[in-house]
Order: sequence, then C-alpha cells, then structure tokens
Amino acid sequence: MRLALLILALLVGTAGAAPTEVRRPAPKTRVAQAPTPVERVSANVARAEAARGRLVADRSKLQRRYEAELAEIDQLKRQKASWRRDRALRGKLASSLETARALAALSDKLKRADVDVVRARAAAVIVIDQALVTAKGPTRADLERRRRAWAPPPPPPKKIIIPDEALDPLADPEELDQRAAELRDVEAELAREVGRLEQQANRYDRMAELRRQHDRAAELAVRDESDPRRIGTTARGGAFESATAADGAGAPPSDSEDSPGLSDPSADTRDYATALSDVVDPSTVDALRRAERSTDPSARAAAARRAREAVNQRLATMRKKRAAIESRARELRAQ
Repeated sequence: MRLALLILALLVGTAGAAPTEVRRPAPKTRVAQAPTPVERVSANVARAEAARGRLVADRSKLQRRYEAELAEIDQLKRQKASWRRDRALRGKLASSLETARALAALSDKLKRADVDVVRARAAAVIVIDQALVTAKGPTRADLERRRRAWAPPPPPPKKIIIPDEALDPLADPEELDQRAAELRDVEAELAREVGRLEQQANRYDRMAELRRQHDRAAELAVRDESDPRRIGTTARGGAFESATAADGAGAPPSDSEDSPGLSDPSADTRDYATALSDVVDPSTVDALRRAERSTDPSARAAAARRAREAVNQRLATMRKKRAAIESRARELRAQ
C-alpha cells in the first residue's frame, strides 16, 4: 500500500513540473576589423579638409556681412548730416569693426587649418608610398589616384646649363679665372646630381627586391593551398592537441624596417630628364623619360644608374678642361 502511494506521488509530481526551457546559443557578435594604415591616414585627411571647408564657409559668410556693413556705412556718409544719421553711423562703424576683428581671427584659424591639411596629406603620401611597393590591380590604381591628389606639386624642372668649356687662347687671366669658377660651380651641382641618382637607384633596387619577395610569397601561398594540410600532434599536460602548421608565406613583406627611404614622397617628383638634357646624351634622356612612365622599379633603377654613369663621365671631362683653363691662367700670370 505504501509503495503504491509513493509511485502515485511521483507520477503526480512529474506531471505538474514545468517543461524545461531549451536555451539557444547566443548569436556571435562580429568583431570590427581594425582599419588599415591607408584608411587611417585617409580619415585624417578627410577630417582636416572638412575642418578647413567649414572655416572657408564661415569666412565667406562673414566677408559678405562685412561688405554689406561697409556699403551701409557709405550710404550713411552720403546722407545729410544729422543727429540721427551720426548715431546710426557710429553704430555701423562699431559693428563693422567687430566684424573686421572676427574676420581677422577667422583668417588666422584658416591659415592653421591649411597647415593641418598639408601635414595630413604629407603623412598620407608617406603611408601610400609604402603601400604602393606591393599593391597591384585596382588597389594600386586607387592608391596612385590618392597620391596624385594629395602629393605636393613638384617644383618646376631646373635645367642644368653647362658653360663654355673651350679654352680661349686670347682670354686674359681674369676671364679664365671667371670661366674656371663657373665650371667649378657646375661641377658641384653635377656631383650632387650623381648622389641623388645613386640614392634613387638604390631605392628602386630595394623596391624591386621587395616586389620579388612579395610575388614569391604569394606563389608559395597558392602552392601551399593546393597541397594537403600538415597536421601535427603535441603533448600538453598529458593530453594530445592537434595543431595545424602555418608558415605565413602569404603575408606581404614590410618595408618600414628593412628598406629605409621608400617613404620619401619627393623621390619620384624630380624631372631628371629635363635637368640633365644638356649634360648627358639624348639616348640617356630618352631612357629617363621611359623610366618615368614605367611602373617597374627595376627599369627605373637601371635608368637612374645609367644616368649616373653619364653624369660621372661628363663631370670627369669638365674637371680636366677646368684644370687646363686654370693652368693657362697661371702661365699668363707668370709671363
């Protein structure tokens, strides 16, 4: 009898119990992807340009207000003198003075905003130059478009003029000294050009090496994806865990530490073909022109190195002719 009552109580308790709630797993939240360096500097440029745009709009509005006040003052001055006119004129003059002060303060803010825009664009060009080392396809075209929009305009090309190197047998010592001084100045300028061309050639050599490394890494990454994944087991705490081998072959190389100088925004803006048109032979000038239109850093490095050798040869010839002119001046003084 007791056993039957116990079974009946269990059945009644089970029937009255609330059904258990099935908990669904919480939806996974998406992790926000960190912006790339190019996106960060682009946002900085956009903020600086927006701030400058607001100041320009405020200045235009204030300028129209100031011109309207000046027009009202001129109109009051043309009226017949009276107590009412003088009071209105004094009020308009005070108001225009306050507007002029506000306009001057706004102009100062606008100058600082211009500096901020220039700095933001310069920093963006540096980051874009680093990204262009390995960029390809539409990404590279977009980066080049941004660089053209934000890079400062290149300085006008300055052509190196070579003075007359011929030895004039009828010239007096003073004329020869003047000719030698002119040649000495041009020699110093050509020596600087040799150094710039050497730096440019080394820079493009590093860019070409980085591009080869990146292409090789991408090729290895594609090859590894077609191969079976290697799974290894490692013992940790008495239990075995499976680990997948990952070598990171597809990651693009970084140029910030191994290749200094790639971030120089003014490295490609100098027009060497125009500057050296009277110094080197026409074929070297044509090679420089073709290299300027090329996107291959190896071709640009070869053209820069060829121009450097040509400038070196012209520099050596000029030094010999200058030495002959100085020697002739000394002979004339000794007579």
